[in-house]
Amino acid sequence: MATHAQLRLVAPLEVEQPRRVPRTEFGGGGVRSMLLSKALSSTVRPFISVWARIPLAPWPYFVADYAGLALRPVAGTTYERMDLPNCRAEVLRTPSVEDRVIVYLHGGAFLVGGRFLHRQLMSRIADATRASVVAVAYRQLPHHPVSDSIADAVDAYRYVLESGVPASQVIVMGDSAGGYLAYQVALAAEEAGLPMPAGLVAMSPLIDFDGTAKVTAESAATCAVFPPNCFDGLSQVVLRAARRAGEVEALPQAPSNAALQGLPPSLIQASSAEMVYPDAEAMAGALLAAGAEVELQVWDHQVHVFQAAAGVLPEAAQAIEEIAAFVDQVIPDKLLAYA
Repeated sequence: MATHAQLRLVAPLEVEQPRRVPRTEFGGGGVRSMLLSKALSSTVRPFISVWARIPLAPWPYFVADYAGLALRPVAGTTYERMDLPNCRAEVLRTPSVEDRVIVYLHGGAFLVGGRFLHRQLMSRIADATRASVVAVAYRQLPHHPVSDSIADAVDAYRYVLESGVPASQVIVMGDSAGGYLAYQVALAAEEAGLPMPAGLVAMSPLIDFDGTAKVTAESAATCAVFPPNCFDGLSQVVLRAARRAGEVEALPQAPSNAALQGLPPSLIQASSAEMVYPDAEAMAGALLAAGAEVELQVWDHQVHVFQAAAGVLPEAAQAIEEIAAFVDQVIPDKLLAYA
């Protein structure tokens, strides 16, 4: 008896495949990277683990900033103090400076960092991008809530615009916690009716204060800097600061959950071996879903904010070159010198 194929009376549903985040994958894991990872995993990581057990103790957070004095910036780097409404800032310039301005928001979990810790990294970025870098010493935990950090970052961007620099010549950039602030600046600028910067750069960004997705990811086991309990400690400090400021006692909203349609092009760099790698992926995915232009660059076997080791690691120097190429792409013309 002949058989006949069964007729399909209903067309099968087409399942829409998720769009893959455009990314560039780099190698890594050389001898220098391995030595740096081992050094941090035996010093910084254990210290953070101890801190996370008693995060509300009166830790001398300011001491960490002075570690930056041992790091040598690019030769010829100059510094000029700048006062913002509620904090100070510093303008870094190198001999290569042209007509771009970077508003730089340093990392440090909203707890450490300031005038010295990120100077070397910022001077290398300034030199590679030929930009003036406005380094914002924003108010931080534990004495100020994260909302104050955001407000200071927005003030810095507004100051640059009011100084006569067109937004088309400005990049907002940050590492770790500063990556969170970079996206919050763009979102706040859009809400306030300010023009968007030419682009956003986030290195190893902390996007979500909820650590659940991060501590359960594979990258948590390979992170040389952050132990699994670090987000429990950070949450305690964040919530106490919010309570003391009279704010709603809740963790700050992740920018990946915001309306991102109007944001400018983004470059996100991360290591696949660091705790916050899932945040980098989540932010890139959210931007892509919103129709914003984004590229995710991923290095293997690198530490958190490995770009800071550009004088030692070839991968870090390569990452800064990629940042410079992105800046050249989004700011192709010389429109206005910033002095």
